[in-house]
Amino acid sequence: MRGVMRSHRAGALPALALVLVAAWSPTSARAAIPGMAESPVHWEHEADVCGIGMEWETGWVPSGSPVQVEMHFHLGCEFGAELDGKGVMVWPPSMSLYFQGEPRGGDFWQNVGIDFGANIRWDIDVPLIGHSTGEMPIPYVPRIDIGCLERDEPSSHAKFTPFLLSGNPDTPATLTCTVGPILVFEYDVLDLVLPEISAFASVLIQIWLTVDLHSYLQGDKIVVSEHEQEITEEYGRATVYPRGAPAMDMTAQYFADLSNQIIVTLSPRVEFEVLTFDFGFDIVNVNIPIPSLDDHWVFDPAELSFYFPDISNAPELDFGRTQVGRPRLKRFAVENVGFDDLKLYARSALPFGVDARLGDPTEEPLTIPAPGMDDLIVSFDPGGEGNATGILRLETNDPDEPWVDVRLKGEATLEDVGEYTDPDDCEGDECFDQSSGYATTCGCRVPGDGGGTVWPLAGLIGIGWGIARRRRRS
Repeated sequence: MRGVMRSHRAGALPALALVLVAAWSPTSARAAIPGMAESPVHWEHEADVCGIGMEWETGWVPSGSPVQVEMHFHLGCEFGAELDGKGVMVWPPSMSLYFQGEPRGGDFWQNVGIDFGANIRWDIDVPLIGHSTGEMPIPYVPRIDIGCLERDEPSSHAKFTPFLLSGNPDTPATLTCTVGPILVFEYDVLDLVLPEISAFASVLIQIWLTVDLHSYLQGDKIVVSEHEQEITEEYGRATVYPRGAPAMDMTAQYFADLSNQIIVTLSPRVEFEVLTFDFGFDIVNVNIPIPSLDDHWVFDPAELSFYFPDISNAPELDFGRTQVGRPRLKRFAVENVGFDDLKLYARSALPFGVDARLGDPTEEPLTIPAPGMDDLIVSFDPGGEGNATGILRLETNDPDEPWVDVRLKGEATLEDVGEYTDPDDCEGDECFDQSSGYATTCGCRVPGDGGGTVWPLAGLIGIGWGIARRRRRS
């Protein structure tokens, strides 16, 4: 959006222009336009928490039971997590960075497998047969995979909104699973001690196994490469220092803590069957907690790239000799040499002026795409002879140039200076042609030449416009 404001002589100031002039002076400061830049972030980590495997023995359990099992466990496990979100850079008053997780953009999974061998011994009375004792290896115990938490089954994963730091309601991400009971051993003792009667009687010793798994993932911190600052709370911020360039690269590293608990429950049972008579009894369950598999995860650093607007303009606008009573309008080029849209407001004070809407915070700011250029139309309307100076204040969303002051100067004279013919002068009917909205002569830019539209503001420039038209016709 481009604009023109004719700054009138003091005796003919329109009300809106008067409000603008009274409300601002070059020494006043207003907050710069808020800016934001985003960069996607993805972290993932996999870990074999058990290393090459974890082994331990249960001893003979349950103690004092007529049927006891001695088991040798070998545990294998793999855990992983992925987190998706974005780094968000915001300013002013200063630049800061926070991280925002994608809704349900976190994924926590694990595979756990248990291999074990076992021995069994018994000391039982068998009805109608007598007393039986024995000890033997359990010939086959299957591998137990906790299949409800398979890595390749996304429906079984724990979904959460990253980044599991303090203040996140999804903290910690939790996986809970129960497998079993599974029949891992069944043996007919009579096959060993009295095979001749096994056709009409049996003494079955059974071992049932249940696995309960609870795992938790808790975010610890995010460390950004900008002075190694740590973010320990959800939406916590790190301070960023502008580089004076339209792009900024940095890295961020995520840290998390894994904790879990696995309990293996053994449930021995004896079943008797003699002819058509059968009965059985359960032996006390044995809960075997597997040692803690807590681990501290360090995710690989993620690369972040942020892109900003970058304003470029001349430091001064000189109106030169300007005739009192004949306001002079000049184009002032503002260029965006950055990578994101440049937004700005512009304000000045008498005897200089710009379109009042460019200084009105209730209006949308002028937007210059990247890369691109647009013009501000600045007026000089002296009320008497002499040299005049002023400031054109640009308030922008450029992170390292939120305020830009352009020096304005002009020499007012009562002499007839003729037509204003500098290349940046904007005078004549065609420059304010409301039918097209574009500048077509007097050196004003036209579409396709890097410029935008001139803002015809009839309410504020109509008086000067009409005067200029009448003078050209006379």
